[in-house]
Amino acid sequence: MENSYTNSFAKIYDDIMQEVPYQFWFKYLKDLLSYYNLEVESILELAAGTGNMTEELINLPKIKEIKALDLSSAMLERAENKLSQYELKNLKLEFVQADMTDFKFPGNFDLILSVFDSYNYLLTEKDLKESFSCAAEVLQKDGLFIFDMNSIKRINTIEEKKTMLEGENYSCLWEDIVNTKESVWQVKLQISPEDDKLPAFEEFHTEKGYEIKTIKKLLQQSGFKGVEVYRSFNFFKANDKVDRIYFVAALSEERLAEKKGFMTKLYFSIKNEFKYLLIGLKTIFKQTI
Repeated sequence: MENSYTNSFAKIYDDIMQEVPYQFWFKYLKDLLSYYNLEVESILELAAGTGNMTEELINLPKIKEIKALDLSSAMLERAENKLSQYELKNLKLEFVQADMTDFKFPGNFDLILSVFDSYNYLLTEKDLKESFSCAAEVLQKDGLFIFDMNSIKRINTIEEKKTMLEGENYSCLWEDIVNTKESVWQVKLQISPEDDKLPAFEEFHTEKGYEIKTIKKLLQQSGFKGVEVYRSFNFFKANDKVDRIYFVAALSEERLAEKKGFMTKLYFSIKNEFKYLLIGLKTIFKQTI
């Protein structure tokens, strides 16, 4: 990730990603927390970016502490500016520049969270295991570690193409490059400011797909004895043929047994599937007008 999320891209990130349904993702997260009977007071958010999910997390009813970690100082600066508009009387919010494969904090967290396939940016099993081990070290005994990933199928079926994105004062050529042999997806960005006197920038973003069994193995080797895997925005078991996968990990198998029953699971699944369908239809409608 050395040449990604530079200051140039951080400035236009929220504009390019404005259709990403962070509010819906947050509602799904709240359902997961409810399903596993977890009341959250402290959160470690990994790869927090410009703080779009952080902006949702501050609304959790009992939250007292959020530590938002990211490797990019430019992204964190945007996040800090965004969250500065809120008056957070009883909440300690801290932004930390650090590598998600190498972090340690004096306290333990009820929830460790990462969204938007940030773990696909770790391109080796060694890096994944190091990050998982760090998470295990700073998770409360009864806490949860929740993250999503693009599946190996999703990575390998991305269409190779070039797309021109136009903003208020920039243009961005987005190129998708896929190596199916290695299950690697690379995005090449060429960002050109509207002002010809300013330099253009180029950066690369690389994601790797992993089989579910590999991620589960690495989690278990890192100290997570309980691991459950869901189709995105659903409460039924995922496989490698779905596009996005959610992992819920705990330090003991018994912790994951502390959850609500089948009817709650069914209700949450149907509710989220319906809402996600509406979001998809809304996006299609916007693209046609």
